Amino acid sequence: MVSLVAASLAIITLDYRGGDRGPLAEAGRAMESALAPLQRAASNVVQPISNFFSDLADLPRLSSRNDELQRQLEEAAAAIQENQQLQQEVTRLQDLIDLGDVVHDLRPMPASVIASGVSNFEWSVTIDRGSDDGIEPDMPVVTGDELGPRLVGRVIRVTPVSSVVQLLVDRDFSVAGQLLTSHEAGIVEGRGEEDMRMDLLAPGTVVSDEAPESVFTLGYEANDQRSIYPPDLLIGTVSRAFTSPGSVETFVTVRPAVDVSTLRYVLVLRARSHSAAGP
Repeated sequence: MVSLVAASLAIITLDYRGGDRGPLAEAGRAMESALAPLQRAASNVVQPISNFFSDLADLPRLSSRNDELQRQLEEAAAAIQENQQLQQEVTRLQDLIDLGDVVHDLRPMPASVIASGVSNFEWSVTIDRGSDDGIEPDMPVVTGDELGPRLVGRVIRVTPVSSVVQLLVDRDFSVAGQLLTSHEAGIVEGRGEEDMRMDLLAPGTVVSDEAPESVFTLGYEANDQRSIYPPDLLIGTVSRAFTSPGSVETFVTVRPAVDVSTLRYVLVLRARSHSAAGP
């Protein structure tokens, strides 16, 4: 045993002193060459398992990161939608401002719709302008776009900070109107959820079936008094015409040009120099 230990120590000492040229170096290199394929095979087997457990340990962090990215994506989509809505609002407001050039003699006042009072008894909306802003009863209210102003209704009640607007579809609303093509005049009256009705047309008044027939406010002045509504505000489009043989008048139904259920911004046409007369 002593001899074997002494021999081993001698060989190790000689190998250490010989470095890469030692008596065991060649055997070590041979052993490494022999073990390399086994190490590679073992690595191919063990590495996927190691990666699996490593990924498994990372799952909570990856799930949290995924949730964060999903939240950021949803916020970005919401921001894009909000920007589109804001752009639409800017366009609507710009269209209203541009209407001031059409009705410049009436000093238009922009207002926002803050409440709806649609019921079986009254079709109205409340706006955020009142007597403090110079709003008075019987002032006409319009909306519109690049195609021109459209009649909404008239102010019927006023507080210092708000006003109630009677919509043109209200059953107590009436306005003098005129057919675009024939220039025949009549009285347009609201009928709630049904299309408005235009009465007092001359017998035999012809309404084209090929192209939409528009109805505009007539506007008039009599005995130094003007109608509440200025001329050339679009009321709506004829939906049906009725003429009976031997009838003394023709009447038509009119679909309003304004969707009163989606109103958000309007213009109140303020103070005339003449007093108001009627529809």
